Amino acid sequence: MKPISIESIVVGAGRMTCDVVLAPSAPRSTSPQIIERATRSFPTLTQHACVNEKGPYFGSVMNCTPLPHLLEHLVIDLQTRRSESDFATFVGTTEWIDETAGKARVEVSFTDDLVALRAFRDAVNFLNDCVIR
Repeated sequence: MKPISIESIVVGAGRMTCDVVLAPSAPRSTSPQIIERATRSFPTLTQHACVNEKGPYFGSVMNCTPLPHLLEHLVIDLQTRRSESDFATFVGTTEWIDETAGKARVEVSFTDDLVALRAFRDAVNFLNDCVIR
């Protein structure tokens, strides 16, 4: 079983909801090692705006945040890279549905549903590679 899998995706008006499941052996939170791998490929992650208890940026919490929260920011980053607009802004939220069972819900805005679906797929594949290493 892969560390993180997409259970379902619902496409709404400008917002996509993705339920993910972590394997029992997968970490529930990021580690400095996972983040080091992620920031090598996604150097702007630290600068993402992020509402959290430690600061205004994802970099404030990224070394120890739920793995699905990292997925949210990877999806946003990938959409930003692939957007045809220089002014597109993407926002998201992440919440545990059942942390013990490893189930979480990630919601992200989009301007192109196909770009967003691809971003979810690519982000999950990237995360699985980071965690397996």
